[in-house]
Amino acid sequence: MELRQLRHFVAVVDTGNLSRAAERVAISQPALTRSIKNLEELLGVELLERKPRGVTPTEAGVSLYHHATIVLNACQRLAREVREIERGVTGTVRVGIASMFATHVMDRVAAQLAADHPRLALVVTEGFFEDLLRGLVDGRYDVVFSNFPQVPVSADLHLEPLLDVVSSVVASARHPLARRRDLQRRDLVDQRWVIADLPHAQDSFEKYFAIDGLPAPGDVYRTNSLNLMVALVATGRFVSTLPEHLLAREFAAGTLRRLALPGGGIERKAGLIYRESRQPRPAVDHFMSEVRRTCVALAAGR
Repeated sequence: MELRQLRHFVAVVDTGNLSRAAERVAISQPALTRSIKNLEELLGVELLERKPRGVTPTEAGVSLYHHATIVLNACQRLAREVREIERGVTGTVRVGIASMFATHVMDRVAAQLAADHPRLALVVTEGFFEDLLRGLVDGRYDVVFSNFPQVPVSADLHLEPLLDVVSSVVASARHPLARRRDLQRRDLVDQRWVIADLPHAQDSFEKYFAIDGLPAPGDVYRTNSLNLMVALVATGRFVSTLPEHLLAREFAAGTLRRLALPGGGIERKAGLIYRESRQPRPAVDHFMSEVRRTCVALAAGR
């Protein structure tokens, strides 16, 4: 099995079309077809199902795609690191972060690393939890910094808690519920909500109301944009559960308010997530050490 065959196969699955895949890998379509056929003969399985409007992977093809993606990402990282060593660069760390930590943790970390390790490069990508974990598993990220939802993760992943994150149900100061002091969960059922468009967010949303035997609200907007969630709450038409550290300015200005609900905020852990099986790399170790120092400072209010 050759790397080029894996690249050809991944291109076909990504595009769902032999012609577009051939353009992507810069070979003719007949040559691409032969490459895929040789790979199928080598493995003794059918990898693609040909359909009138394109191709889709078989069950065996889905499995190969997953492993091929990991292998190709690892090869790209290897080639990049060898070139960086030749140029005298310490290395590149590819980081996935939850959006809520871009200007709370990662900005401090990046600035300090630039001062202490000028030859270390960061590639930082924002995302939500499920997407970040997929990127970590398939090798797109070296490490992830995120809040920890209550969902199971792969046994090969280690979660290192470093921060406590408090989220509250919030609304605009103009919202009808903003000044009430006798609120209960049942008062929120008929409100218009905006929540993250992710399975764990929906699950937490439903459990929040199920505690009091209530149905989850039906008037719900979903989005993968944290900024949009805050903006919609600010219109005065929505409520949401949002991390308090992101809203310090809005709370201080009085434009957004924590709703006065029994029990206060929802506290969760956040921190580093990385593969237990990862090979030590100085660049990644420098990054993780700086994240730990930054989180200690934040927890101490510095």
